Amino acid sequence: MNYIIATYLARFVGILLLVPAIFPSLFINWFPGLEDRRASWVLFAVGITIYAGASIAYHIFRKKELARRSAEKEDI
Repeated sequence: MNYIIATYLARFVGILLLVPAIFPSLFINWFPGLEDRRASWVLFAVGITIYAGASIAYHIFRKKELARRSAEKEDI
């Protein structure tokens, strides 16, 4: 169950990085470095990578848990 919380938190972090990359005009007052479009692309790439990695990890852990549960049911 802990993997669910961890992967959803990682997905949330990925989304938090995507929002300033997609809407840099809203965040220029707080982060003046976003005026440079390369910074936005880096945030976008990192956000997508984190989100995709967390999604893949979630599915891998879920598959393992389902396999473990089915093995336990067969043992009973």
